[in-house]
Amino acid sequence: MLDERTSRLLKKIIYLCGDSGYKIAEEGELLTSLPLGDKGELARLLRYLEERRMIDVKYAEEGVYCLCPLPEGRLYFERKREQRYEVSRRKRELFLFGFLGAFAGSLLCSILVLLLLFWGKVW
Repeated sequence: MLDERTSRLLKKIIYLCGDSGYKIAEEGELLTSLPLGDKGELARLLRYLEERRMIDVKYAEEGVYCLCPLPEGRLYFERKREQRYEVSRRKRELFLFGFLGAFAGSLLCSILVLLLLFWGKVW
């Protein structure tokens, strides 16, 4: 799992590259995705993403980078979206089963009370 800054940088790289391959990006473009980011922080995050095989850096010279997001980097956001969907689905199921269980319990209790009242009048 990536932290917020690294995730934002990866999203920016994917946005810049689009569906094409390598893209030349200037340091200023990449720094806009980092809050209070500096050049050292940018280089460290790019190295981190490259080590995790999320991006490929063809070259990095004097504030100019040639970058390409790899399939693992593109799949990161899809997996994250699927995890959010799975969590929301589980919450809906939990709510539904809780509601239906409470409803069935109260219905059973009401029927039992009516039976006891009816049973008492018969005797």
